[in-house]
Amino acid sequence: MSELNNILPGGPGKGGKERISEENLMLYLEGKLTPAQQHEVEQWLAEEGMESDAVEGLKTISPVETRLTVNKLNHQLHKTLHHKKRKRRPVASNYYTLIAMGIILLLAIVAYLVIRKMT
Repeated sequence: MSELNNILPGGPGKGGKERISEENLMLYLEGKLTPAQQHEVEQWLAEEGMESDAVEGLKTISPVETRLTVNKLNHQLHKTLHHKKRKRRPVASNYYTLIAMGIILLLAIVAYLVIRKMT
């Protein structure tokens, strides 16, 4: 469950880079990290491209709005990932499809019989 709080994937799957937890990132944006922790986050951001741009954008809004936005995005992402798959309609439920398949099958049988009788 703690993995859900890591908004930036990393670790073994991403070249061994460490993750930055959502809480540490939020504390960085609020300026509440120790200088050593702040340096660690800045060093990580210097190595990343898109994440660095995203943090720069988050710096332009207030910390309260940032938390609300991040929570909303996490909720929407979780909802999207866990959304039930669309149910497929069975072929039998479409009346016109069944009629079309029957007509095609009937025409194929008639064509076979006509060709067989001609030879």
